[in-house]
Amino acid sequence: MDDIITIAQSTFQRVARMKALYVILAICVLDVAAMSAYKDLSLGMEKELMFDCALALSLIVGLITSMVAAFEVPRELREKTAQFILSKPMGRSAFLWGKFFGIASLAVFNIAIVLVGSLMAYRLSFGETPWEMAQGGALIAAEAVALTGIGILLSVFLSDTMAAIGQFAFFAIGHCLHMLPQAKVLGYVFPNFHHLDIKTELSHLAVRETAGAEIEISNAFIGLGVGYGIAYALFTTGLATVIFSRKDVH
Repeated sequence: MDDIITIAQSTFQRVARMKALYVILAICVLDVAAMSAYKDLSLGMEKELMFDCALALSLIVGLITSMVAAFEVPRELREKTAQFILSKPMGRSAFLWGKFFGIASLAVFNIAIVLVGSLMAYRLSFGETPWEMAQGGALIAAEAVALTGIGILLSVFLSDTMAAIGQFAFFAIGHCLHMLPQAKVLGYVFPNFHHLDIKTELSHLAVRETAGAEIEISNAFIGLGVGYGIAYALFTTGLATVIFSRKDVH
């Protein structure tokens, strides 16, 4: 357990030092804040525009951060910087779980930054605080955690470039799964991210006087969505440890 925590902390700190990441976060928050200026162009729907933009940009940030997982394991093996931990009896499992928890926690942290900045911008623009945005953020964070697990899994038997491409394919198919033929069969392999994408419903709920509809999204639904994302992440990372334990590492 100590090895997992150490690797997770090291991974979190190293990736968090990437300056480009903070530039992306700042741009996302500023983009959300700018939505309030589009009153005429949005035909009076600037609240929905800001709300949807906040969740959409949070999703992009979560995706970008989680894709670091596709590059971490191949990089460590290529540079031979993980030989000591891999030589231990439980080293391979600790290595992968540490990478998973480090990147997943950073993804959640970055999403939280975008959401907090967006809530502040919304409050300053309209004098309201749409806490429904936090519900959407929880589902997006769960999706980012699931994508991190997928990235870890693909990275143990693919090159970093192919793992990243595969990870994005899981993201795209997961969001389109409900529209594809044989969706039930594909659902046994690909995560159904459509269940976690309720931006439209939440934006209507947040500005009900504009939507004119009674919509209720329970905390139980949000909890099930978060549990689904975490369960998928744990399964894929666990599968990755099984595959990695049988792989020849030079």
